[in-house]
Amino acid sequence: MTDKNTENRQDKSRHFVQTGKAWILLIIICVALVVVCVSLLRDIYHSNQPEDPVESEDEPVELDLTYAFQNPQWNLAIESVIEQFESEYPDIKINYEVSYENRVYEDILTKKVARDELGDIVQLKTPEAYAAAGLLGEISDEAASLVSSVYTYDGKVYGVGAVESTWGVLYNKDIFEKYDLSEPETYDDFLNICETLKEAGITPIGVGGSDLWHMEYWVNHFFHSDILSTDPDWLKDCSLGLVSWTDPEAEAMIDHLYGLFSEGYVNDDWLTTTDTSLAYRMSEEDVALIYTGPWTAAAIKEIDPDMELGWFYVPDESGKVYATDNLDTFWSITAGCAADEEKYEAAMTFLEYFYSDEAYTRVCETSCTFPLTGLHLDYVDDSFSVDVRESFENADGRVSIYIGNEDTPEDFERNMLQEVMEILAGTVPAKDGMADIQQIWEQGDDGVAS
Repeated sequence: MTDKNTENRQDKSRHFVQTGKAWILLIIICVALVVVCVSLLRDIYHSNQPEDPVESEDEPVELDLTYAFQNPQWNLAIESVIEQFESEYPDIKINYEVSYENRVYEDILTKKVARDELGDIVQLKTPEAYAAAGLLGEISDEAASLVSSVYTYDGKVYGVGAVESTWGVLYNKDIFEKYDLSEPETYDDFLNICETLKEAGITPIGVGGSDLWHMEYWVNHFFHSDILSTDPDWLKDCSLGLVSWTDPEAEAMIDHLYGLFSEGYVNDDWLTTTDTSLAYRMSEEDVALIYTGPWTAAAIKEIDPDMELGWFYVPDESGKVYATDNLDTFWSITAGCAADEEKYEAAMTFLEYFYSDEAYTRVCETSCTFPLTGLHLDYVDDSFSVDVRESFENADGRVSIYIGNEDTPEDFERNMLQEVMEILAGTVPAKDGMADIQQIWEQGDDGVAS
């Protein structure tokens, strides 16, 4: 009986095992069928989907561009061109850095050279020293042929003029009309305008002395009218020891400048006033006129669209008018960029785009500058720009030489402007200050601005 029971239990066990194996096999088969079905469905789904675009494995060519923050409008113009350029040339990326701060631009570039951070495309005032030092690459014939102003060294083009610009007096026409004032025909007329405004309780001249480079405006004006008007080679003659900053014409320059400050024609806080804040000062009728570039008009119009603005150049004592002709904004490429075939080609592409009619029109109109290509700008709807252009064309003469150009010793411009500010602030007598300026010149006369 026991043996029979045991046999029955064994039969049941074998049956259970066999049944379990059958179920396991069935489950495996089902899972396999599910996997196959899912795979087939996935393949069918993807076959009906549009193919993803093939992404390029090539990285865009990157260029580093360094330029001066000359004014908000110039900055806006450059940023706009870069944005449009990158949209049309997605294979080229422009990394840009604007530099100026409270120093002359050359000081910043000198530090960049020392750190080997000059970049690929760089804005320069005087490319000669950089070319002589082997820091620049030659501009292509195609790019150089686009403009009328180029910078050559040793027979090669190392800079192409970006724009032509000018400096002069921007004034509030409403204030002039209110006090029955008109644009001056002589320097005495200009002084009478300042005196009339002062007596009316209006600061005649706004000066942004907090920005050292702003002082270039008035300093170079009197340098033009009192010195260069009679000796265009004065800076070269100074290097030869033929003239000096202590000579009568240089003293006349500083006397004219000092007179504006000592007579109270300039805002009392000029030492702490920034260049950009002058637009607000004029919009509030806190100052009546500013020696600046015509681009400042755009900043004033943004604040007060209804303000009528005028423009003139300050005459010298004989009544002659000398228009500042600034041809000191060049695009150059570095030697490192020129050595990289891919970067060089990209840099030339950018320059050629910069001078294209659409882009260049935007640059000149935004920054209120003059084109150096054959581009014709229509100023029918911009009476202020017409005034600037007509004043520029009708001046008795144009002066493009300035303190800080290639005939100026290294670091002279910065140190000279700082010394002039000491004179204007009354902390250094004019005669002593001019002697100091001559010493600064002699100490740096063994090199050129870089």
